[in-house]
Formats: sequence, structure tokens, C-alpha cells
Amino acid sequence: MKRNPIYFLLLLSFTSLFAQNIALQKSTTTSSVRGNNQGAFAVDGNQSTRWESDFLDPQFIIVDLATTYALNRVEIDWEAAYATQYKIELSNNKQQWTTVSNITSGNGGTDVVNLNGQNARYVRMYGTQRTTIGNAQYGYSIFEFEVYGEAATNNASLSDILINGNPFTAFSSNQYNYNYLLKPGINSVPTVSVTTANSNATYTITNAQSLPGTTTINVTAADGSTTQTYTINFTASNYNLVWNDEFDYTGAPNTSKWHHQTYPPVGGSWFNNEEQHYTSRLENSYVSNGSLKIKAIKESYPDPTSGSTKQYTAARLNSKYAFRYGRMEVKAKLPAAQGTWPAIWTLGKNISENGAYWQTQGFGNTAWPYCGEIDIMEQDGNKFKTSGAFHFPDSNGNNTYTTNSTSVTDTANSWHVYAMEWSADTIELSVDDVVFHTLNNAQNAYFDNEHFILLNIAMGGQLGGTIAANFTSDIMEVDYVRVYQLQPLSSGGFDNQNIGVNIYPNPSTGQFYVEAADIINEIVIYDLKGRRVSSYSVNQRAVSLQINQPPSVYLIKVSGDDFEDIKKLIVN
Repeated sequence: MKRNPIYFLLLLSFTSLFAQNIALQKSTTTSSVRGNNQGAFAVDGNQSTRWESDFLDPQFIIVDLATTYALNRVEIDWEAAYATQYKIELSNNKQQWTTVSNITSGNGGTDVVNLNGQNARYVRMYGTQRTTIGNAQYGYSIFEFEVYGEAATNNASLSDILINGNPFTAFSSNQYNYNYLLKPGINSVPTVSVTTANSNATYTITNAQSLPGTTTINVTAADGSTTQTYTINFTASNYNLVWNDEFDYTGAPNTSKWHHQTYPPVGGSWFNNEEQHYTSRLENSYVSNGSLKIKAIKESYPDPTSGSTKQYTAARLNSKYAFRYGRMEVKAKLPAAQGTWPAIWTLGKNISENGAYWQTQGFGNTAWPYCGEIDIMEQDGNKFKTSGAFHFPDSNGNNTYTTNSTSVTDTANSWHVYAMEWSADTIELSVDDVVFHTLNNAQNAYFDNEHFILLNIAMGGQLGGTIAANFTSDIMEVDYVRVYQLQPLSSGGFDNQNIGVNIYPNPSTGQFYVEAADIINEIVIYDLKGRRVSSYSVNQRAVSLQINQPPSVYLIKVSGDDFEDIKKLIVN
């Protein structure tokens, strides 16, 4: 809605005498900043300053009002670079957003958007189409972003929940009951902290006493008129640590765990037009102060195997461990220099690639991409973005892939956990437990083989891009590498024929029978991520059961007084 008629201007001027801009001097978050035109300049009350974004779509600016308000309206004073299409969105937790207005024909000047008393703490302008000035493209530019409303004293909701100090990404202020599966290796009740939507509301937290257990949060509104209860049901993961390197030593990477891949397989060079040679020298990979350092260096280096000379060196490590299914985590800091291309990834151990570890062990019988490639973390010239990808052949045998990316701040100076959860059904890639890319593995046969882990820094190439002229060296630092699996997968497989447990039919449509040679006390059904689906007390030798879950592969744990067995059941 445009503030063009004179009577509307007079009305707003009159009502503004009795209203306060609650966005004034509040904190902001922006998708990008151009020059020194920071987001704070859009809420400083000064018409001579402004926020300006990059020359890309989409872009956004978020104002944090610090507490919940019943919001009346938003006023945006645009500079010449305005939005022709944008949304005004509201949130109480900065994660789930509600669109309250969708502007499709903006024409600059001052926009006024009515919010009709809706409660929120965060207000976002989300621009999807910029104006064109002459023949030039610009970004989004706002002189002032003003918000008007009144404190919502009857609000008893939460705006945020932290679990062990990390944001609970599944949280929504209007969802009150949660099931939370703890990360592998965590077997104690987590610490829960919260933020109320209205800063004057009060709350009490009653922690779970053990696992599994429930933590309860009771919230009372500032005026005492409303109460609300949130519950979090914590369950310990059934994953077990099966392989890791904590880098708690000094010197070269542990040769029982890591292989330096140094043979350049493409006529004296590496793939993707990369500009480095990989070496096994301590200068390029070493462990110190509890972490692995992979170092890219600008230096003229003649490769001893191919005779070719490159102007950069780095390291490429292959794990001497391969696995299928489970969770893999790498805690790392990434190089900041332009032109570096750090990667955390896996390849099928059956790949035929000269110099790769598993090729030297006699497993190299499958060409890329038939072996499958999982890129858990790759970073190009945009050091605020992390990408993930799955590479496999298309119907003609050519490389195809699916990819996605997510914003990650301060990757050079702060630790982030780059992870993969891999099952027969799905593969999920995440950063700090936030999933950003998923593959439907049930319909892809190229990720059901064992994979090994690769850590490396490439220079230049298709993703690294132009190398900074002043580049001398930079480091990818790795705090740990860990692989978790369900215990049956790491202790000899699913089928122990000596126990005499039989499950049929298998595959099943969901209805199946369990028989054992002795009395069955309990049957527990898990999905392939280790999450308990259901459990049954039995006290007999045979039972008929039904899985009311989507088609997938499930693990059936059958236990009695003197036995325990785990079977795999396929549900079609």
C-alpha cells in the first residue's frame, strides 16, 4: 500500500505524534552489505544514511525488536534503488516466518504496510525483485525501516530455545511438544535455556532426570493472564563411535589411519583445472595443538612422479577406513583466502583412480562417477557459503549431480561441524546440525557401497576460482573426524543364525511374524538412523506385529533372558 494521498500523509503525521518507532536503534541482520552501508543505518533515525544490499535477488533485512509487540504497521523509506516485489514477514524465533504482506508492484518512495496487531519479535523485508534504473541493475537500498506497535504483555510464548548452547532449529513458538534425539556420543541430559517472546514474561525449567526423559518449560505472561507449557522429550542416540581421529598427537597424520594421495591422475595434473600438486610433506599436512592442519602454499613444486611443475602445493588425505551407512562428523575451520577450495567428502572405495588408497589395496574396479561421490562440504570464492553435492551417473552414464548450499558465517575463525547422516533411505548433509541438502537414497543405487573419507585443499579450478595475487599460504584446520554407526553394523552384521530368531515375510508390506527358539521378552523396532519407532513386551515364542511407518528398512531387535538378536526387515 502506498502513502500517496495527502489526507493519508496527514493522518500518519497525526498518529505518529502518539506512536513510537520501536525499530529505532534495534539490532539488524542483513543478507548482504554493499560498501559501508550497514543494516544499522536503516534503523538509526537518520535520513542521510541507508542500508544497501548486493546487486542480487533475493535479499533481506531483519529487525530484532528485542521483545514481542502487537504490531500496527511497517514504514519503509526507499532510496532510488527500491524493490518492485517484496514480502513483509514476521517471526518470534527468527526461523519460522509468516508472510503478512506480499507487494508485487512497488514503485519506491515510502511504503506503509499494515500488520493489524499481529504479535512478533522479528520483522523482515524479503526482496525478490529489484528495480532497474536506466539500463543498470542495483541492489536494495533503504533510508529508514520503521516499525510501530505496542508491547504484548499477555504473550506467554518462547522466541528461542537453546540446547547445550546451540539453537534448537526445529523450534516454533506455537509448537509445544518436541521429540529430540541426541547427537551420537551424548548420553547425559542436555542443558536447556530459553528466551521469552516478551522480555518481561517469566519462566521455570524442570530438567529431565535421566535419558530417556522430558524437560518441561512453563512460561507466564508479563501481565500474569496467560501461561504456556513446552516439553522436550530427550532420547539418547543408538549410534556408536566406530572410527575416529581426534588428532591428539604431534607430527605427521597417523599413517595407520590416513594415506597421502599424491599421484596426479590427469597427465601430471589433477581434476577440474586445479593448480596445485598434492604432497606428503610435513609442510602441507601436520598435527599440532590438538588439530590437523592441511596447508596450501604458493611455491614452485615439480611433482616427482609426473615431472610436471605447479605453483602451489597442498595435501589430499584418504582414510584407510571405509564404511556404509551411519553418521560422519568433521569439526573444522576453513581457509579464508580467495582461490582456496577446501573439501570434506567421500568416494566409493571401489573407485579406479591411480594413487587412491583403496586402489592400491586392490579395490579399484569402478570408474567415477559409478562409485558415487558425496561432497559434505565444499567452499568456493564465497567464503560465507557452504555447498554439498551428490555425484552419480545419469541414464547415459554421464556425471550428474544434485547440489545445494547454505550460509555459514566466520568459517575461518570459528569451528563448525560438517556432517552426513547416511541410510538406505536418505543421505542428509548438515552444518552445525542444520540439514541443508538431502538425497532420496532409496531410489539411487550408487550410494549403497562402502565409501572412504577425503580431506583436502585444492587451488583455483572450477570452484576455487581466481587465486588472490597476494596469496602465500592458508590452512584448513580439523579438530576431529568421527564415524558413528548402529552397533549391529559395527559388530558383525545383522544375522546371527545361532540364536534361532526368524522374521517373515521379508520383504513385508508392514505385517510380519517374529519367531524364536526361546521366550521373547521384548521386541524394539528402530529406523536406520537409530530412532526407536516402537517397542513391545512379548513373553512368548512367536508374535505377529505391524509397522505403521513409510516403506523403508527397519532394524528389529529381539531379546530374551539369554539372547539378543537384530534383524533387518524391508517394508515395501
